[in-house]
Formats: sequence, structure tokens, C-alpha cells
Amino acid sequence: MHTDCLILGGGAAGLAACARLAQTGAHVALIERLDRVGKKIMASGNGRCNLSNAVMNPAYYGKAAPFVARVYEKTPPCEVLSFFSSLGLMTAQEEGRIYPRTMMAASVLDVLRMGCDRENVALLTGQEVVSLTPSRRSIWCAQLSGGEGVFAPAVLCAMGGSAAPHLGTDGAGTRLLHALGHSVTPLQPALVQLRCDHGALRSLKGVRAQTRLTLEIDGRAAAQETGELLFADYGVSGVCVFQLSGFAADALAKKRRVTLFVHLLPELAESAVPAWLDARIAAQPVASAQSLLTGVFPRLLTLAVLKEAGISPDAQAGRLSAASRAALAGAITAFPLPVTGTQGFKNAQVTRGGVALGEVDPDTMASRRFDGLYLAGEVLDVDGPCGGYNLHFAFASGLTAAKGMCAQLRA
Repeated sequence: MHTDCLILGGGAAGLAACARLAQTGAHVALIERLDRVGKKIMASGNGRCNLSNAVMNPAYYGKAAPFVARVYEKTPPCEVLSFFSSLGLMTAQEEGRIYPRTMMAASVLDVLRMGCDRENVALLTGQEVVSLTPSRRSIWCAQLSGGEGVFAPAVLCAMGGSAAPHLGTDGAGTRLLHALGHSVTPLQPALVQLRCDHGALRSLKGVRAQTRLTLEIDGRAAAQETGELLFADYGVSGVCVFQLSGFAADALAKKRRVTLFVHLLPELAESAVPAWLDARIAAQPVASAQSLLTGVFPRLLTLAVLKEAGISPDAQAGRLSAASRAALAGAITAFPLPVTGTQGFKNAQVTRGGVALGEVDPDTMASRRFDGLYLAGEVLDVDGPCGGYNLHFAFASGLTAAKGMCAQLRA
């Protein structure tokens, strides 16, 4: 099979590029190894698809910020939203996060599929690419598992990372590109739950708390987040945990010591908690230590905090020594959770790591190593926080790649 543009991967980046290329009249073929495209889109945002954010700051992408800034100069966030509007999608904002107006991920996938539903587009699902090689006369060949070959002068690899393999992203894209000759930085799960080692976790399973989290690596604070924490028997979850998980995964891969300190009363500064505690004891001097914290924390969390501080639940509040009060304040402001790992790629929302950004031109998404090869989305070493940043980058990089491919065809 011969085509103008070949797209590998039917996820966010691949579908956006395909729909844009279809609008130009270019002949396009898209290959997806699953039986249908867009499975990860359908699962994003708890099925609501948080496709962008009102504040799309490249700085949120960490070390990839300069690269992302260049991509967003070429394809500004407003252009991504205009692209979806041209496909018929109406959007709505919720606390800065941008969703389809229907609050259904299916609406995003439906308009993308409609955009790709043209005579000049071939969607090949249930087909796996086993190799990608440059052929004669600047033509690329994608060899399929069934033995067939698909040929095109311009190829976009948008096969995703390793997160959520059940949704089609199992690292095949990075393996394919590494075999071809591209450098790939180590892959780690990101936006994922953390596994921790603490005796209280089993009893705290299912307990939620508003917290401020400090991630320490080798005894030094590396990052901080505030939000609702969910305790689990294996460790902790919640958006605030997800935001820190990439840093933790990187550090653990390097055999560094990682600890999550939980401030369980984030509305108060750590320095203010001892005085708050003294005032509470003064108001209830004959109350038990457990009763002292009743109405502040859930019962199971109160018991865990007291145990961490070495205080009996039945101890009289007014008789607590200065050392015990200090220990209790410390347990409230810095409940320690040694981090032992993550819940892995199976549970991760995105991948940290991927094809080295120095090998890709952010103005066109073209490979700097191979003519006619383009890369977009999670296959690259780009990951952002929760809030629509990862999905938006996939769409923006896919659209930028489409522009680069069009320019190549016209040259």
C-alpha cells in the first residue's frame, strides 16, 4: 500500500494529525494495533476527557519546557481549540480545565473520527507495525505483523509511551524508534499512585484527608503539592500524589531514598500547629488524647497520628508532656511515609521519558536524524501535570507534525 502520509498510532496525537492532514486533501493511512482507535482518549479525565487548560504554561512541563514552548509558538493553544471547533466540538471550562461541553470523552473521539472519515483516509485497525525502515527514493516502509508493507514519504510515529498498556500504549513506539537509531531516555510511570511502607496504611485504607505533601529525596525537599489524599493498603493516591509521582519514580530508579511527609492540617502553617494544639488542650484539659482530635480528623486517622507520636488514645490531654506535645505536632505536620515504588505503568496515566528532545525539531516535529520521519505525543520525553496538559501536548504536537508533513509534500 502506498500513501502520502503514514501515521502510526490512533491516539490523541495520531488522530489530530490525521484529521488535519485529511482537511488538506493529502492521502493518509493510519495504523492502530488495537481493534479501534482512541481507547486512551475514552478513558481520559475519568471518561470526561480533560483536553486542555485555560492556563497552558510551558513551565509546567519541567525540563521539557523550552521544547514545549517552541511547539506552542508554532501551534498556540487557541489554535488547538479552534481545530476542535472546526470539527464541531463545543467545549466548557471547569476551574480552568477544558472539557467537551457534553462532559463525555466520546464526543472528542467522535469529532476526531468524523474528521478522519474522508475518502482520502485509510484507517487500518488491528494491525501491528513490527519494523520501520527508510526504503529507496526517500520512501519509508512500515512492515506489518501480517507481512504487508505500507509505504509513504512522510511518516508520523505517534504510538504513545508505556502507560496504560491495556489501552494500547505498551512502549512499542519507543522500542521501534530506538531500534531505528533514536536515543530514548529511561521510561518511568508518572501520574500514578505511590507505594509506601508504613504500618498504619492497612487500617487507613479508604480514608481521605486534605493535605499538603512534601516529597523528600535523600533528605532534601524536592517538590510539594496540596490536595486530597486517599490512603490505600499499598500506599497513597489522589491528584496531589500523581503530581509528585514522576519525581519519586525518577529518584527510586536511581536508588535514592524517597519519603513523603504529609501535613494533615494544611490550613495552618507548620509553625502554628504547636500553639493550635496548646490552645485545644487548654480548652479540653481532661479530655482523652483521642477526644482532643475528634472533629479534626477521621477516627482511624486520629488513632494513626497518636500511634505515630507514641501517645495512648486514652492519655489525658492536659497531662501530655512537652515532648509528647511536640511529637504530636510533628505527627500532624509531617506524617512520614517512606516511598518504596509506584503502582506501575498498568495504573499510570502518562509516561516520563521517551525519545530525546534534542533529536526532534519542535517547529515541525521532524526527526533530526531521519528525513521524512516525524514524532508526536507521549513517545517523546515530555510529560506534564494533571489538568489537561498531557492531552493538550499530544494534540498540539500532532497538529504541528501535520504542518511539517504538509510542507514536506509541497516541497
